[in-house]
Amino acid sequence: MYYEKSKQLIEQQRNQFQFVCLDDLVPNDHILKKIEKVIDFSFIHDLTRKYYSPDQGRACLDTVTLFKIPLLNYIMGKNSIRATLEEAKVNMAFRWFLNIGLDCQVPNYSTFTQNYKRRYEGTDVFQKIFGVIVTKIIEMGFIDESSIFIDGTHIKANANKHKAIKKRVKEIATVYQKEMEKEIDEYRELNGRDKFFDDNDSDGSNYTIDDETGEIKEKDNSKEKEITHSTIDPDSGMFVKGEHERIFAYVDQVACDKHGWILGYDVNKGSMHDSKAFLPFFDKLNSEYNIENIIVDAGYVSAQNAEYVLKHNIDFIAPYVRPKGKEQEFNKKKFDFYIESNSYLCPNNKELIPWNITKDGYIEYKINKVECGNCPNKERCLKNYNFKTIRRHLYEDCLEKAKEIRLSQKGKELYPLRKTSIERVFAEGKEKHGLRYTRYKSRQKNFDMRALLYACLNMKKLGNLIYEFPSYMKKVKQAWG
Repeated sequence: MYYEKSKQLIEQQRNQFQFVCLDDLVPNDHILKKIEKVIDFSFIHDLTRKYYSPDQGRACLDTVTLFKIPLLNYIMGKNSIRATLEEAKVNMAFRWFLNIGLDCQVPNYSTFTQNYKRRYEGTDVFQKIFGVIVTKIIEMGFIDESSIFIDGTHIKANANKHKAIKKRVKEIATVYQKEMEKEIDEYRELNGRDKFFDDNDSDGSNYTIDDETGEIKEKDNSKEKEITHSTIDPDSGMFVKGEHERIFAYVDQVACDKHGWILGYDVNKGSMHDSKAFLPFFDKLNSEYNIENIIVDAGYVSAQNAEYVLKHNIDFIAPYVRPKGKEQEFNKKKFDFYIESNSYLCPNNKELIPWNITKDGYIEYKINKVECGNCPNKERCLKNYNFKTIRRHLYEDCLEKAKEIRLSQKGKELYPLRKTSIERVFAEGKEKHGLRYTRYKSRQKNFDMRALLYACLNMKKLGNLIYEFPSYMKKVKQAWG
């Protein structure tokens, strides 16, 4: 008898009609409500208006809802638009965020993909969405532009590592590399040596004549190197993870302030070293923000990077990097450098003078073993070599300046903040927002999608901040007008 009554009650509750408000079904402390409270998504209409005809074709899905689909996907860490929209059919919070009523049909999962291919691929809409969010947070006064933390993280590409070929590609010198090569050639010219990187032949021409056809061609002086090339996602690069594992990946360069607000990002091949990807990323950040300090990881430490940053009157704060190779008894530390005479002095007061400069920009200071005489350290120092050689980079003084900054009070205060700023950004992104691997192929698509992912991290941080400190809501309203 009790079972029959219980069954009837369940049926009544399931089949009863009620007047409900969708807004009341979503609690105020839900992350989607926190975000909706601090972000006015109507700016997306202005960014996308030019991609639609006002009087032709059928009515399209509202562009705010369209872009909210991938945003919701990243906020909730689904990493699959199909899974996100399947859950939206039964999840009231998802419907509320996407502006879809209880009696309305959820869009098909391919809606966003098709719109991306037909309208937004190759545009800057995604970067502008990220930029608007950052600009508004700056106007609210929450971002400190003076100190920027930069780091890189590898993200597994959607590519089978066994489907690859060996390929030879041209190694094109960057603008920054060419600047250093120019200084190396100038140094060699001052010392009466031939240039390393002079592209001109004896008559000063940058062109050559084909012996068979007589055709005039521009000289190609670029070097070649062999790489592992993915046939699935050619834009990805081979990344050696540990001693044994090799995967195709992308590497994200991300910049944030000391509070963890993301200010910029870039996406490159997984095979590109952090130090190589740094300079163009730095130029982009320096043109957008008022930077006083750049704080980086050990992977970014190079003489060229230090020189370039310090040249822009910005302090380069980097950790100590242990010298590579086997430590020698009479290494560089045992010798004193004198900038006035541009020479090194050994422990026995013998002078090592500049001898040559390498293509990597290292000046070689040498002394002949004949000049060492009866030095008690001669056998241990030279070890059967005819010369004692000390190498010093053309920009070594910049590395020394960076070391002084690192050991200063400012350096000691700022560098430890990496673990609560940039490292925390990566940790949260990988643990909760699908940053460990990507489902997209091609650098451009990953670059676009990453704009939305990092925008979501900023929006989530802003929503939680305002929920915890409601008094800041005045700044939010002022920023959005």
